[in-house]
Amino acid sequence: MKRKYDSSRRAASAARTRQAIIEATVRMHGKGITALSAVAHEAGVSLPTVNKHFPTREALFGECTRHVAENLDYPLPDELAAIADRAERLHKVVWHVFTLHEKTFGQTWTGYKLEDESPVMASAMAGYEQLTKSLADVLLRDQAAFAEVVRAMLSPLAYRALRVKEGLDFETAVAQTTSALAKILDVSIPVSAHQ
Repeated sequence: MKRKYDSSRRAASAARTRQAIIEATVRMHGKGITALSAVAHEAGVSLPTVNKHFPTREALFGECTRHVAENLDYPLPDELAAIADRAERLHKVVWHVFTLHEKTFGQTWTGYKLEDESPVMASAMAGYEQLTKSLADVLLRDQAAFAEVVRAMLSPLAYRALRVKEGLDFETAVAQTTSALAKILDVSIPVSAHQ
C-alpha cells in the first residue's frame, strides 16, 4: 500500500522559516542593519533561503512593515479625544505617541534612511507619520493655529532628537514635551504633575 504524501509538515516548516526571517529582519532593522546576509545569519538560515521566501528586498520590507504594524498597540484618536480633562488628555497623547516611537525606535530610523530608495519603506513611513499626526490632532480640536508645531514636536524625528541627541530618558522626554505643549496650547498643568 502506498503512503499518501502529507505536505502539511513541510508547509508548517516553511511558514516558521518565513516568520523567523521576518522577525530577524525587524530585529536587524532595529539595529540599523539592512544587509540580507546579516538577516540570514540572525534568522539561522542561508541567504538562498531568504531569497527563496522573499525574492525581492521590497517583498521582505513589505512583510516586515506589516508585522510591525500588526504588533503595535495604541489607542484610537477618539479614545484620547474622549478624555475630558485637557491636561490629562495632553499627557496621555504625548505618552502614547512617545511609547509608539520608543517601541519602533530603530525600525523608524532605518525606515527614514531607506525611504528614498524603497517605495515600500516610503509608504510605511508616510503611514507611520499619518498615525502620529492623527494622535497629535487630538490636541488641536480647539488650537488649530499650532497644528504644524504640535505635530512636529510629536514626530518620530523630534523624539529621536530628544532621546539620542539630548540624552533624555523616556519619562523626561514625555514630561518636558508635555510641559512645552501645555504652554503652546494654553493648558493648565496641575503643580503635582510637574514634580
